[in-house]
Amino acid sequence: MRCSPLAPDSVIAFAQDQLAPLVSRAFPGRFFLAGGAFKTLLHGRSPHDLDLWPATLQDRQALLLHLEALGAVLLDDNPPFQTTFQFSGQRLEVAHDCTPASLEERLSRFDLGLSAIGVEYEEGRWRGHVHSLASESHQRREVLLLRPLTNWKYLLATLERLRRYGEELGYRVPVLEEQYLWDLFEAQPRASQEALMTRHARVAREASCVLAEARLRLRP
Repeated sequence: MRCSPLAPDSVIAFAQDQLAPLVSRAFPGRFFLAGGAFKTLLHGRSPHDLDLWPATLQDRQALLLHLEALGAVLLDDNPPFQTTFQFSGQRLEVAHDCTPASLEERLSRFDLGLSAIGVEYEEGRWRGHVHSLASESHQRREVLLLRPLTNWKYLLATLERLRRYGEELGYRVPVLEEQYLWDLFEAQPRASQEALMTRHARVAREASCVLAEARLRLRP
């Protein structure tokens, strides 16, 4: 029987392969690899970056020192989001947020089911977890939201990501998923809508039509 690309063993094997250069020298700490990198298991293309989420502030500091010792090149530090390195041909983004105490809690804070896939590394041990909505999304070939959104202040970025995942994977984006986000946007007062747009302009990966669409939906 063919193994699912999102089976825990497949997810762990992917993480071990991608992070082999990072842990070639023992790292005595704990972090999570989680997020969009695991789309590689579905479309076969190399990940754009690897998002690393340290389990504690102490683990974050240890990971930064570990990367420095390995010769990683610091590209950018963008608090409160991430510190970005280039290392062994990969772009590594080390999150500033260390509040989730477990891998499962970290995954529950993502906005899309297909982002809620991850692996925990702790002193040489590996453990994978795939959110049930990620499995459902894959089975249905649809990009689905993790509701309610834990960070609705970035809902326009969520909308952009929703569409991008659909394009990259060839999955359908249900109309009701987009409408859920637009309903949240339109329920906000004008000042909050403009703040949402300003925030999205700062974090958007590339130019998109989302801001233009949002302008048409602004309250008078």
